[in-house]
Amino acid sequence: MPASKLDLLQGTLDLMVLQTLAAMGRLHGYGIARRIEQVSGDAVLLNQGTIYASLVRLQQRGWISAEWGTSTNNRKASSIPLPNEAANSFPKTPPTGSGSRT
Repeated sequence: MPASKLDLLQGTLDLMVLQTLAAMGRLHGYGIARRIEQVSGDAVLLNQGTIYASLVRLQQRGWISAEWGTSTNNRKASSIPLPNEAANSFPKTPPTGSGSRT
């Protein structure tokens, strides 16, 4: 796959991750992946390696940070909050309409 197409796919996934965090708040990687799958009607299926690669890219760019804690089922898990300045950059709901932008 050409590098430009791979960059486009990675950028799209990164944007979906950021939009999910903006809409849902603090989540762990598994929760982010499941939410993206749910919202897409299972059109986008993500494995752990794919979602965590995206999270690492976003963390390296300083867009997100991870905080370790205990999950709801009492397991050690990293949760990812979206920084406030980034959260204000994303709409809470996806745009609706016929695809035209104003």
